Amino acid sequence: MHDYIKERTLKIGEYIVETKNTVRTIAREFGVSKSTVHKDLTERLPEINPDLANRVKEILEYHKSIRHLRGGEATKKKYRKDETKRKVAKNLQAERGVSTPM
Repeated sequence: MHDYIKERTLKIGEYIVETKNTVRTIAREFGVSKSTVHKDLTERLPEINPDLANRVKEILEYHKSIRHLRGGEATKKKYRKDETKRKVAKNLQAERGVSTPM
């Protein structure tokens, strides 16, 4: 394994323990794909630093256990945003005097 991969893996491992951020967030911050982050944390880290890998594993398992809640929250936000856009569009049409089909 290349040194830069080892360094990145350790940095990501330490970062997730400090911040408890999700894999997607970490991927964005480190400029790599979420697949790379996941592979670093689940496959490479146990070879490099087993103690850190165990701490990271707990965090990943926690994220996995609440993912159904995060997904529901994201859907809720999406529909709120769509509803707001519809209301704004309807108000603009009313201001312009455009009738809306019913």
